[in-house]
Amino acid sequence: MRLGRTWGLCACLALLAGSACGRGPARSITVTVLGFNLDTGEALRRDALEDFTRNTGIGVDLIPTWGTSSEQLEQILRLLSQHVDTPDVYLIDVVWPGTLADSLMDLTSYRDEDARQHLPALLANDTVKGRLVALPFYLNVGVLYYRPDLLAKYGYSHPPATWNELESMAARIQRGERAAGNSEFWGYVWQGEAYEGLTCDALEWQASSGGGRIIEPDGTISVNNPRTVDALRRAAQWIGGISPPSVLSYTESDSLNAFRAGNAAFMRHWSAGLPRGSTANFPVRDQFAVTLLPAGTHGRAQALGGFHLAVSRNSAHPRESAQFVTFLTGRTVQTRRALNRGVLPTMPQLYDDPAVERALPYAAALRAAGADAWVARPSTIAAGKYREVSRAYYQTVHDSLRHKETIPAALAALEQRLTQLTGLRPGPPPQ
Repeated sequence: MRLGRTWGLCACLALLAGSACGRGPARSITVTVLGFNLDTGEALRRDALEDFTRNTGIGVDLIPTWGTSSEQLEQILRLLSQHVDTPDVYLIDVVWPGTLADSLMDLTSYRDEDARQHLPALLANDTVKGRLVALPFYLNVGVLYYRPDLLAKYGYSHPPATWNELESMAARIQRGERAAGNSEFWGYVWQGEAYEGLTCDALEWQASSGGGRIIEPDGTISVNNPRTVDALRRAAQWIGGISPPSVLSYTESDSLNAFRAGNAAFMRHWSAGLPRGSTANFPVRDQFAVTLLPAGTHGRAQALGGFHLAVSRNSAHPRESAQFVTFLTGRTVQTRRALNRGVLPTMPQLYDDPAVERALPYAAALRAAGADAWVARPSTIAAGKYREVSRAYYQTVHDSLRHKETIPAALAALEQRLTQLTGLRPGPPPQ
């Protein structure tokens, strides 16, 4: 049996979204999609897929995904390398377009007006060697969670606007809460383990300090500069000060657990990390708010996360698959998912919608942050080397925060390593 038919059978068994398998007459065309888990697939069926099939006559089969992000990427690479015609569409991480580009269809000719309205940073991320190989579906962005009740208790009228303000506010609240009896309280928690999450956190520190974006879009390796040194020195001083020593082993779940338990005043996390209205019960369930990350000397920086939709170059139904992708990433579906699921749209124009702003109160602040505040990781320029680039970066940052070696020496060694990995040349970050 051909592998394409095997995947078709899996899609039939999934029966998540309008599948024609075993139920009535077969549709003439069915688009298969790999990447959604069962719960998301069921919600998507209600939010969008039924309308798509009703309006176009095109069926949709969802093939459930499994495993870690790395395992999913390996699965996609394997399928694409075998040139199978199923799945037609892949849900991919924001950092995968550069790695997968050669096996993905160019969507440029299928763009409609909605497809031009996505954040410019996301469209640039999805454009590889002049080819638009994906469209943004779901946005996650680094934000600051905070406790308004604690800010009011200690006389603060607004969350910290700068890293300096965060440090002073976190230190004062931490002292007060510990004096009041909570010995486990910390001012600021974030993701410090040596993994992709630290790449995002550290990129935000250095970009907001004017230290560049590790590798610039033009291919300049810019990470080794005095402003990045200053940003990492600042973060290193947090450890054992306003952040627990154990933060160097924290992933998203660890920082979230500390904040939800009421043991932190501030937390860097993703915009989708702690949705308001969650059914989960925890001590600060109704006592938190979300705002922009603090600004450094060169403004704000918020790392971009989320997922995008791409069409396989080997798709048996390229036109219908592109039609499906543009529909699912369009204004109507994005608005509906923002209102129904609390999902942040990838089109900043939608943040002006009063209904969206009510559903996502921090959307207006994100819109006001400006285009330069949205920071993509250097995955498109690094392409297939991105995983090695990120690993070298987060390991260097982790070692620097542990004082394993001096920060200037660590960044010099990182610059040399990235040059060897990518063949690109070092240089200063843009001014």
